Amino acid sequence: MLPAAAQAALPAAQLLGTVVDENGVAAAGVEVVVRAPNGQRQATYTDVAGHFAFRALSVGSYSVSLNKPGFFRLAHQGVQLHEGVNELSFTLSHEFEIHEKVEVVSSAQGIEPQESAHQEILVAHEIRDIPVPSTHDLKNSLPAMPGVVQDPSGKLHVAGGRVGETQFLLDGFEIGDPATGDITFRVNVDTVRAAEVESGRYSAAYPHAGAGVLALDTTAGDDRWRFGTTNFVPGLRVERGAHLGNWYPRFTFSGPLRKGRAWFSEATSLQHTFALISQQPPGADTITQWAGDNLLRLQLNLTPTHVLQGSFLYNQSSASHLGLGPFAPLSTTTHLAARRYFVSLKDQIWWKNMLLEVGAAADTGHSESQPRGSDTYVITPSGTSGNFFEGLRLRARRWQFLGNLTMPSRRWHGSHDFAVGVNLDAIDFSHLALRHTIEVERSDTTLSRRTTFSGPSQFHLSNTQIGGYAQDFWRPLRSLLLQFGIRSDGDQIIHRALVEPRIAANILPFRDDRAKLALAWGIYYQPVELAVLGQGLDQQQTDVFFDNSGKSPVSLASSFVLPTGGLKQPRFYTTSVEWIQKFGANSLASVHFSRRIERFGLAYEKLQPAQPGGLFLLQNNRHDRYRSVEFSLRHSFGRKAELFGSFTRSRASSNEVHDYALGELILSPQASGRVSWDAPNRFLSWGWAPAPIWGLLISYFFEYRTGFPFSVINQQQLLVGPPNRLRFPDYLSLNLGIEKRFRFRGYEWAARLATVNVTGHANPNAVINNVDAPNFLRFAGGQGRAVTARLRLVGRK
Repeated sequence: MLPAAAQAALPAAQLLGTVVDENGVAAAGVEVVVRAPNGQRQATYTDVAGHFAFRALSVGSYSVSLNKPGFFRLAHQGVQLHEGVNELSFTLSHEFEIHEKVEVVSSAQGIEPQESAHQEILVAHEIRDIPVPSTHDLKNSLPAMPGVVQDPSGKLHVAGGRVGETQFLLDGFEIGDPATGDITFRVNVDTVRAAEVESGRYSAAYPHAGAGVLALDTTAGDDRWRFGTTNFVPGLRVERGAHLGNWYPRFTFSGPLRKGRAWFSEATSLQHTFALISQQPPGADTITQWAGDNLLRLQLNLTPTHVLQGSFLYNQSSASHLGLGPFAPLSTTTHLAARRYFVSLKDQIWWKNMLLEVGAAADTGHSESQPRGSDTYVITPSGTSGNFFEGLRLRARRWQFLGNLTMPSRRWHGSHDFAVGVNLDAIDFSHLALRHTIEVERSDTTLSRRTTFSGPSQFHLSNTQIGGYAQDFWRPLRSLLLQFGIRSDGDQIIHRALVEPRIAANILPFRDDRAKLALAWGIYYQPVELAVLGQGLDQQQTDVFFDNSGKSPVSLASSFVLPTGGLKQPRFYTTSVEWIQKFGANSLASVHFSRRIERFGLAYEKLQPAQPGGLFLLQNNRHDRYRSVEFSLRHSFGRKAELFGSFTRSRASSNEVHDYALGELILSPQASGRVSWDAPNRFLSWGWAPAPIWGLLISYFFEYRTGFPFSVINQQQLLVGPPNRLRFPDYLSLNLGIEKRFRFRGYEWAARLATVNVTGHANPNAVINNVDAPNFLRFAGGQGRAVTARLRLVGRK
């Protein structure tokens, strides 16, 4: 008792601090550890304004350490505390590759008591070092997070949701396609500081996140001039002749416009993609795509508490022979030309522990797809021929405004942190299609079905979305944090506002904060997609069916129809439970359960289910369901060694599986089943470690999952049996990478060789699903074994 009494007799001291990054922007979620000379340790986390506080310290010498993934660790900074209030400020730098001194990367994420969201994060060096196929495309790196699945068409699904049910953010602004919600933008992966997924439970500040949020944070520059380049040497592919192979040069350049006040970052990449389809004849067996993107970011600190940020993103692409495949010859392919512009401006002001953030952005995209001619498109049991039936000209645009206010903590039966915000989006979508005849032939070449299109295909849609939220983080006890939030969202189309209550609780069962139980329930709004509404304004499809002799035609007309009113806002009811446990200093394990149920989902339904064709009416009867249990473990062995593994058991299903579309119209009624990206079992693991010889860095990426489901059709393109009743073979891929750093002409370089799909496991992404085809259930395509090379300029030492 005597030492305790002596300690209590010492004068009291408080430590109030602020943590900012290298650009003076508040760094939220930073673990701050204060250690006394006797080894006693206290920890807390910074809030959204970068503030932290220790209010029960004694006068004396302490060491302070700061840690957050994606930042360099600031360790054992000595401070002397005097009686009363002590105010300090710390600068924590984002990770980047420097060589003047040894920098320590932050260790595995700690347990943040105030964080209620289920988060999965890839920081810059993880995106750079995990050996995924085609590292130039960020979409190929994102499936290294357990909550992200990439389907055979390359689309991303977060937490089992449909593509448009995830809100994609670029530096705080929505960047998903305005009409579909899909990822149609590109950005240089070398400028991405972090990619973060939130699902199951997340802040009420996100207005359009039915299933989850995927946010990208990019570089803004700092006081040092930096230049980097990757894969700037063109490749040559010798296979059936000599070709310019896959070439993905990337360039980054950043530095100060005025040191300590203004910075810029410029990131440019060029992509030349070459694919050879060996099943097609020479001269008609290649796909070529050119694409480029440029992201310019500017930041100006008007004062230490007033930050202005702006960005401009430009994308352009041109592709020929799209759609070429093992069962689709050159004549059936299309040419695509697309461009996109995105500009944003954000203003952040800190005042008396309050953070005010306002921003605006404009996003415009154009795309045009053209077939190679107007010959009849022929579908046979074994493949296709003729010219693709559809050409499209699309334009989508979004104007968005956001405002958020985070208020200082208030004391009432504990501490309260309040936040409020509003958002406003104006969206428009223009569509023009040119379609021609489709014919379906039997295996004996007799005509089974002919499809034609009539009526106008040009339309224009617009919508205005508005919403707001308020939330309170209440900590009545040291071991308990409660979050209460409420949103309200509405739009111009449905004219009904949806109120979305949310509640979450964090329970810290142990005094050392090495474990956390997180519970959450909430209602999440899902905005209406203009592309779905547009189907009701598009053409009519007429199908003529023929008997086995190719005669006796029977005609059926089909069209999409919009209701005159009465639609409701789609929404999700989501429950989440997670246990997080930290072992030692560098190991973090978690078990996460999530359950999401959709209500009033939008889907087209046949008005006459017993008859093929007819009217397809947009209704509010779709109920998607997703549940999952995810186990994960992350361990850091040291400054350059890390291991991650996860296993997810999940089920993604719907009572209305079909997404009807003109030209590919399934004439069967809606039915229940698994969705086409359902993967009940999925195991992921990745990591890297230095080799004991030659200074090599060895990395790997392993993925196993259940094969995706697919439906079976007959020679008349009608569904056979339940939808998605069969599956592709199980997917298995192991990628290995070896990187060597070396000096050349005063610069440091990094060269990596990677083998993709080391085992050569067949992972097909195409199948003959026509039950009447002689080669029914023939699988093809997919990533085979391949060797890739990468050369990076790291910088001057």
